[in-house]
Formats: sequence, structure tokens, C-alpha cells
Amino acid sequence: MNLFFTAHVGTTEHKVNGDVPSSQFVNRLTSFPVVSTGLDVVKSNPVTATPLAIAKRTSLLVAAPMSPLASLSYFVLEPLIEPIMKRLDTVAHDSLGRLESTWPVIKEQPENIKAEAKYLAFLPLTKGKERRDYVASTYSAEYSSCGKGGIITTGSALICTLLIVWSDGLLWIKAMLDGGRGSNSVTAKSGT
Repeated sequence: MNLFFTAHVGTTEHKVNGDVPSSQFVNRLTSFPVVSTGLDVVKSNPVTATPLAIAKRTSLLVAAPMSPLASLSYFVLEPLIEPIMKRLDTVAHDSLGRLESTWPVIKEQPENIKAEAKYLAFLPLTKGKERRDYVASTYSAEYSSCGKGGIITTGSALICTLLIVWSDGLLWIKAMLDGGRGSNSVTAKSGT
């Protein structure tokens, strides 16, 4: 069973004694959408497809003269190597299972992963804009409720805005620390 060669060449045309080698690890790894899409991109991109084709032809040219020797050594070493390779394949397959349960995002389509990464990358900017708009609308509401123009109106609107934003921030921190237990007291105060 030549798992290593099949995993790296990516074809099943190489047979040893008529058996097509297979690997649970390689099959599971290539079943992940990110990996299969990555392999498709590498195979279809002319920059990477040409060196891969040259490497494959070279390995076949080098391996062809050594085929009798390789098959002889395979018969001699097969009983020793096959259990080790099967065990390694099982361990690697199980490791992929643990990776999949820990990081379920690897089962997602690459487009979804890209969109989520973009969302998370721009989250601070988005939240910053939301907070800026919140503070600006709060200040505008306080300024209009305090009267018409002047330094006193501007100062009192600024102080009221700071107190409201500070109070809302403390309520948010309290809700985060309570884990949702304090939400009833907050809604009871607001009357909703």
C-alpha cells in the first residue's frame, strides 16, 4: 500500500499488484471544500500547473527504471510497513475529526469563510461608525432639547450626552457580567 505516493501525486492510476492504494486521511482532507478548492486552483493555474506537470513527468521517468527494484523491495517490506501506514492513516484521520469538531468552519464553503473573515476584519471599523453615529444622534437630541444655541446649550448638551453614553456603557457591561440575569431589572426600570 503506497499511501504517500498517492497522496502527493493525487492520482489513483499507480497500482501495486493491481491494488489501488487509498487513504482515509487523504480522502477526508480533500473532502473539505477549502482544500478541494485550493487543489483545483493549483491544478488550473498555469503558474502552478506547469511545475506540477514537470514534476509528475520527472518522477515517472525516474521511477520507471526503478520499478522492478521498487516492486521487489515492496514485497519484502510490505508486511513491516503496511500496519504502520494503516495506523498513521487512522491517527491522521482521527486528528482531522478532532480538528473538524474544534473548528467547524473548515466544513464551510470558501466564499462563506472569506465573507466571515472580511466581516470580522472590518468589525472594529463598523462598530466604531455605529458608536460615532450613536453619540452624534444622542448629542443632537440633547442639543435640541436644551434650547437654542449658545455656549451654555452646547455645554449642557455635551455633559448630558456624556452621562447618557456612560450610563448605557455601564448597563451594557452589567448585562455582559450578569450573563442575561440582570436583563429583567433593566427592562423593569425602562418600563418595557
